[in-house]
Amino acid sequence: MTSGNDSKPAFSTRALFSLRAVALTVIILGGIILTQVSQIGTGAGFIVVGPRVFPTAIGIGILILGFLFLLRTTVVLDNDLVADVVSENATTDWTTTMLTLLSLVAYASLLHPLGYAIATAFFFPVIGRILGSTQLRRDIIVGVALGLVIYLAFTRVLGVRLPAGLLTGIL
Repeated sequence: MTSGNDSKPAFSTRALFSLRAVALTVIILGGIILTQVSQIGTGAGFIVVGPRVFPTAIGIGILILGFLFLLRTTVVLDNDLVADVVSENATTDWTTTMLTLLSLVAYASLLHPLGYAIATAFFFPVIGRILGSTQLRRDIIVGVALGLVIYLAFTRVLGVRLPAGLLTGIL
């Protein structure tokens, strides 16, 4: 006798499309990494392990994982994976997810013109508000402090250049 609740996982064409889109995105990312490796200059002299070795290995690894994931969503269909995607999709707050993605894109776009410290000072309270923080004053103070401390630590202590933006000459 069968009950109304079968043990078969929920099937969704939308979930399969999403999984395949992610797999193709991972494959494209691996391809981009591998094509950009050729832009890395080689150092003068003899080096046993050049600067292209690790990015090439990472690009190949991402490419292989992307193809395996695509196989898992097409040829060797993983029904448990599809069921997980369907259940996660039902409980995901897409407004928060999209606002977070939009704020990350804005942050990346403003990073160079405004500089790391100022962009981070703006980003921290915005993302805090999106994620539910009600302490705007605290978020602004933490954002400014984090932006300045991380900028100074990277540029002065570690010697890693971060964009200064509007604060060029001041910091």
